[in-house]
Amino acid sequence: MARIGVVSDVHGNANAFMAVLNQLGRLGVDELYCLGDIVGYGPAPARCLDLALTYCDLLVRGNHDEAVFMEDAQSRFNPIAWAAIEWTKQQLSPRDIDVLLHMKPMEITPRGITCAHDTPVQHETAYVLDLLTASEALSALRTPIGLVGHTHVPRVFTVAMDIVAEDFCPPEAIQVHVPTSGQPIPLPPDHLCLCNPGAVGQPRDNDPRASCALLDTEAGTFTVHRVEYDIDQTRTDTIEAGLPAVLGERLSQGV
Repeated sequence: MARIGVVSDVHGNANAFMAVLNQLGRLGVDELYCLGDIVGYGPAPARCLDLALTYCDLLVRGNHDEAVFMEDAQSRFNPIAWAAIEWTKQQLSPRDIDVLLHMKPMEITPRGITCAHDTPVQHETAYVLDLLTASEALSALRTPIGLVGHTHVPRVFTVAMDIVAEDFCPPEAIQVHVPTSGQPIPLPPDHLCLCNPGAVGQPRDNDPRASCALLDTEAGTFTVHRVEYDIDQTRTDTIEAGLPAVLGERLSQGV
């Protein structure tokens, strides 16, 4: 049994990442999992990668992490996101890029927890936000608990295991939980549970505070925590770095 810190979508925002690491340290965690997109958008990609390598026990690769070394990635991103990726490439050392290259897109931990950036569906990508995409993701789970990011929105989806048959999960049977900061969400042991901690570096749920989570496998709970950080400094750093201004401006709105 363990208390596992869960972070995702750091996106080069070192101020937010440090605030989250400090918060999880105060809460007391045995392990820390990072669900990808360490880089992209924000002004401190190398620093965030160093922090992730220093403090995280498990790392999976996100689509922005992948884009820095994939030659055909541009078509998958809007012009602003791609401009940030092009800038990010120039900030990373060959060693940094090699680290990202060798991360896996999905891992199953020794504790029997599936970790993926966007969905546990093999060779697929998805934003798990609605019942249909949650149904597909839960159907693909081979462990009771799955952790995903990518949406920048904290959510928990649960469904009774005995309802899922022949790799099909009825969407109407899924319960959707919208986390409130500091309030544990139960993960029943006879359920499949897919949990998203939200985004550290660029939340998109109209709450600008950095987001992370604590998975307590003994208590059977998933608790999202929102953390204040110096948004103004990150916005200034983003603009001064020459990144698109909107990437800094949106931070104070949480969109």
